Amino acid sequence: MELWEGALLGLLQGITEFLPVSSSGHLAILQEVLRWEGPHVLFDVAVHMGTLMAILVVFRQAIKGILTGFLSEEGRKVALIIVGSIPIGISGLFLESRAEEIFSSGGVAGAMLSITGMMLWSTRYVKRGDRGPEETGVWRAVTVGVFQAAAILPGISRSGATISAALFLGLEREWAGEFSFLLAIPAIGGATLFKARDFFTLPQSALGAFGAGIIVSALSGYLALKFLLGLIRRGKFYLFAPYCWAVSAAYFLLLG
Repeated sequence: MELWEGALLGLLQGITEFLPVSSSGHLAILQEVLRWEGPHVLFDVAVHMGTLMAILVVFRQAIKGILTGFLSEEGRKVALIIVGSIPIGISGLFLESRAEEIFSSGGVAGAMLSITGMMLWSTRYVKRGDRGPEETGVWRAVTVGVFQAAAILPGISRSGATISAALFLGLEREWAGEFSFLLAIPAIGGATLFKARDFFTLPQSALGAFGAGIIVSALSGYLALKFLLGLIRRGKFYLFAPYCWAVSAAYFLLLG
């Protein structure tokens, strides 16, 4: 894998991880276009480390409050994040043996992108919610977590699925976005730790490309996340639906 390929895939990851258009889906399709036969899942985990850094920077005040305020409303957020993370932990254990096959499939990504588009478009008709952390409740957190688990499939946007679910459950817009990305911290962190041992097997020639991917994904991810949060507050989340449908259609017309 060349340095420029790592940087390009990192840029794609940084933008598409936060914009609700499925980073894993775009990576699977682009890797198929580039005919790259490298460790797909491992690179996907690597560039997710970059976007995790972006989340930690953007939500640093919320994270600081969570770490120092376990007995307050911030403490309730910890409980909701833990409960909401259970579904993806379970799905990850069951799908781990097939992860390489699933994440390398451009066909799966193309099909699932059309479903992501439908989820996003449906939020256009959702009544604005007013539930904050105190009113979210365990079952709502678990439901959002189930949608996050579904996003293990390439083409299902993690942010698209979780924020759409949160909006349908009546969560306030800003809290829906915050909860979605706070849920991403244990999900991405867990995947990184699970695959950490594999990073030591990387050939030295791949280190530059992986490093470029991580750095570029962190920088582009920061900008994309700030942009998306503004759109969520304005109720414009659905605007990404036509793009998802267009990419899905283009894949099957040109590569399917």
